[in-house]
Amino acid sequence: MCFSGSVSLIRKLLPPRAGEPCLLVLGLDNAGKSSLTGSLADKLGDGNVTASMEVTEVRLKIKNTKIKMFDLNGRLKNRQLWANYYKNVRGLIFVIDSKDAARLSEARCVLCDVLLDERLRNVPLLIVANKQDALGAMSGRLMVDLMGLSRLEGREWIILECSVTTGSGIQTFYRASSVGFPRIYESDRINHSFIEL
Repeated sequence: MCFSGSVSLIRKLLPPRAGEPCLLVLGLDNAGKSSLTGSLADKLGDGNVTASMEVTEVRLKIKNTKIKMFDLNGRLKNRQLWANYYKNVRGLIFVIDSKDAARLSEARCVLCDVLLDERLRNVPLLIVANKQDALGAMSGRLMVDLMGLSRLEGREWIILECSVTTGSGIQTFYRASSVGFPRIYESDRINHSFIEL
């Protein structure tokens, strides 16, 4: 038991090794990050999943490239650890609970803080408007307006509506993760798009 806690502490302090490309899955707690990560791991993972209270690491194979994906805990006390993982990031996946209007402003502030980090300046962003099956869920278009995403300059970004629970939009998520991100990694073009399901 003591050893397990030590490993967890070490994992918090040790970011990915230099040169290893990675995807980060970020967002507030209860947005559905872990469910989304598990779904992506089932579809594109190689079976290697390492989990702790703070981070879940999944190894993906996208086209012929091996990439690590880190799902980082979204609780307030854990967000300070996120910056340890910003090096070598090739794509950000930011998950938002689209039925939780009360926390949308908090999600906006957290996303802004993340995007201000110089190490993430040119990193493409996939925003997942999760829980679209819930009564009163905000549409992706409304979230773009309320979060001020149309003002993002110099960054390629996509917002996609989905529900991990029902599976709605998950195929588009797989496509965006397995086709869109590799294209975005190598792209110098700056634009954004909206995927409406």
